[in-house]
Amino acid sequence: MKFFTASLSLCLVSSSQLVFSSPILVPRAADSELDVWSPTITYPKGENIVWESGLTVYNMTWETDNIPERAQNNTGIIMLGYLDDDDDSSDEHLDWENPLASDFPLSDGIASFTIDPARNLTTMDSYILCLLGDSGNISDRLTIEAAQA
Repeated sequence: MKFFTASLSLCLVSSSQLVFSSPILVPRAADSELDVWSPTITYPKGENIVWESGLTVYNMTWETDNIPERAQNNTGIIMLGYLDDDDDSSDEHLDWENPLASDFPLSDGIASFTIDPARNLTTMDSYILCLLGDSGNISDRLTIEAAQA
């Protein structure tokens, strides 16, 4: 009898722990929004932008005048990628292993970086920069010339 009582007590305690540790679904308020702040990239922007792989410090800039309060403390990452006109997908071929810049405040509206020659980039006119933080925005295409040996 003692074994049965002890077993029953253990089962009840275990079951109550499962109930109390279950996730609770909380309905979203009707007036709340799942909005995403998508800053306008101001540089690089336009045609005929040519950068060189090497020691030159480059900047990426974006507008911050419409940053929502909830994104004021967000940090960002800038990724290098490229667009391939022969690729029907929307792949931006981002180099996830080697961000150009990271952990900068999005509210600054600017991040500086170099394009390390060790990347061994080939000269192309279809490179893009992708600003990640609250959303992912890409710059206009730019040319990056390979490092001179």
